[in-house]
Amino acid sequence: MFVPIEMGINHMEAAMATSSAIITIANLTNPHTGLLNRDVYQRLVRREAMRTFGSTAPRYIRQAAKLYRDHVSQQRLAWRQRNGLTVETSLVSAYGNTQQGVRRSIF
Repeated sequence: MFVPIEMGINHMEAAMATSSAIITIANLTNPHTGLLNRDVYQRLVRREAMRTFGSTAPRYIRQAAKLYRDHVSQQRLAWRQRNGLTVETSLVSAYGNTQQGVRRSIF
C-alpha cells in the first residue's frame, strides 16, 4: 500500500527507528547500550542454518550459532572501547616454559 509523504510520515525516521529489525551482522549489538539484539541474533542464526544445512533442526541451530558467537563478543568489546570503558583481555597459551615444569594437560 502506498502512503503519500503528505500524510506526515517521514520514511527516513521510520527506517532509523526500526534499524534493529534489519538482519545484518552490524546490528547484532545495540549501539546505545552495547547489549545483544536477541531478535537479530536469532534470525541470523536461523537464516544461517537454512542456508548452510537446509534445515532449522536444533542441532543445526546450535552449529550455526557458533558462527556468530565471535562476532557478538568482538562487537561488545569494540563498543566498550568506543565508549571509554575498561577492557581486560588475557592471552592463555597452551604451552608453558619447559623450565617451569608446566605440562599441556594442566590447561
